Amino acid sequence: MLKNTLMVSTVVLGGLLFSGCSMKASYHTNIKKIEQQKAIVAIEVDQDSTSLGWINAGNVTRKNYMYAFGTAAQTTLDSGYKYFTIIKPKELIQQYKDREVHNLQDAYDACDSGKNSFKVGTSLAPADIHNNYCDHIIHTRKEATLTGGGVIHRIVYFTIEMHNDPRPGSNATFDAQEVLNSKLLEDLNREYFKENKR
Repeated sequence: MLKNTLMVSTVVLGGLLFSGCSMKASYHTNIKKIEQQKAIVAIEVDQDSTSLGWINAGNVTRKNYMYAFGTAAQTTLDSGYKYFTIIKPKELIQQYKDREVHNLQDAYDACDSGKNSFKVGTSLAPADIHNNYCDHIIHTRKEATLTGGGVIHRIVYFTIEMHNDPRPGSNATFDAQEVLNSKLLEDLNREYFKENKR
């Protein structure tokens, strides 16, 4: 009887700690319009950032990268524009130029693998210390949880300019509707493409 009571207590306590951990973590999509030019918007996405140290860090980073594109595309259409161009950081723009990015799949591939791609999948060093092109959009934050551990967030941040001209030849310009129709975004929660906190 005592053994069964201890087992039940352990399960209940473990469940409370786990639920406390998940309730403690906060996620967000922030869309900040730059006041001087309303067509310039800062996109900040942290929607799928739970990782245990470096375990799963690469998958989290790549998923938030796709969330950031979905947010940029949705914001562009909601604002009455057809296209968006990433204008900051310059390191990411250079990566797109070097890797000849022409669409969302190219942009994903440019940071998924190969030269100057995200290093979180292949390195144990924190992303913030990398002087690497794709890593310039990743910002790590550790949030304490009720279990005494921490949730490590991999926040994606870049700035876009929205416009109606296609700007051919720019490696950092994307058709917003094409981005939203991409298979790369199929499994994402589109509610998180709009500014919110959960």
